Amino acid sequence: MLKLVLGGSGSGKTTLLYARIKARAEAGQRSILLVPEQFTSSTEGRIYRELGDALSGMVDSYSFTSLAEHILSAEGGAAVQTLSDAGRAVLVRRTLEELQDTVQYYYRHRRSAAFCQMAAETIDELKSAGLSGQQLYRLAQGGGSGSGKLTELALILQAGTGMDPSDRLELAADRLEAALARGSLPEFLQDRAVFIDEFDTFNAPKKRLLSALLTALPQVTVALCDD
Repeated sequence: MLKLVLGGSGSGKTTLLYARIKARAEAGQRSILLVPEQFTSSTEGRIYRELGDALSGMVDSYSFTSLAEHILSAEGGAAVQTLSDAGRAVLVRRTLEELQDTVQYYYRHRRSAAFCQMAAETIDELKSAGLSGQQLYRLAQGGGSGSGKLTELALILQAGTGMDPSDRLELAADRLEAALARGSLPEFLQDRAVFIDEFDTFNAPKKRLLSALLTALPQVTVALCDD
């Protein structure tokens, strides 16, 4: 069951989540708290302050990224290395070298580190929007004067640019969906309720992982700003 907690900034959404988590802990029930990446360190401290030494062990805190890593560790796939920003740029350059017979606009820029970095960032944005190389290729055919450049970008995306962070979220969702199809669930998710205090945008990979959690778990509560 999905429950939404809506309110403007400073309206007490986070306080409400902690109160519900504490009530569950006092009843002997375990919870998972998901927060944006930049708040993971401060969240551990707040959990301890709010719940105390005895109850704080009843709550596990993750970001979507670290949750994905735990799922991959339990279900397989954690060994696949995530590329750094520099690694992704290098792989774009290698992809351009391999596609030299089919890319005309971008091939001449393959030795530009700035261009390869920008291309890698653009591809990551496309993945975050849930757009595949095949989809971009089809859209590019009606792109007018920009059709050629979009088509080449689609070819680069289809060729693969390594394991981006968004790829790991997709892979974790895939592993979780497969586990559910087998009738099993990673142990660290069993008998848990999930509370999500998410201040940033839910991109496509996060939405897919959230959908898998909704299928897997009896209670998912999401706090969102409505302003």
